[in-house]
Amino acid sequence: MFEKKAFLFLTLFLLLFYNFSYGEELIAKEAVDYYNQGVKAQNGGDLSEADTFYQKTLIVDPNNLDWQKLILNNRGIMYAERGDLKNAEIAFNEALKIDPNFSTAMLNLGLVYEMRRTRLESLEYWAQVFRLDEKKPKNFIIAVQEPAAKKKK
Repeated sequence: MFEKKAFLFLTLFLLLFYNFSYGEELIAKEAVDYYNQGVKAQNGGDLSEADTFYQKTLIVDPNNLDWQKLILNNRGIMYAERGDLKNAEIAFNEALKIDPNFSTAMLNLGLVYEMRRTRLESLEYWAQVFRLDEKKPKNFIIAVQEPAAKKKK
């Protein structure tokens, strides 16, 4: 009798575990689909539809920090494209709170700083970003502006 109950319990446990694992896989796929549809809508200029798909991504997989930081970054871009640099800055900073090394959000925040803040604040930020050696872009070519030729008197 005990063996039958133990077998039944083990079978139920394995079925529940399998269904839970399979359910997570379906959730992850659905979240990817919604996110990709949001990116497609955003690239197509339909920001309202993009935001709807991003919200669906978060509804399907609400505890996934990767989705949260990616969507915050994309929303920051949408704000910036609308000219709302204040909310763009907020969104990029929120993404960086989730992942302080999220280089895409760092670079986007730098662009917003260039448009919204003083040149000095912008340069200080860029210096901070490029101090992260592992994140520094490779093969930069620095163009040096030649001084204007002296005029003959």
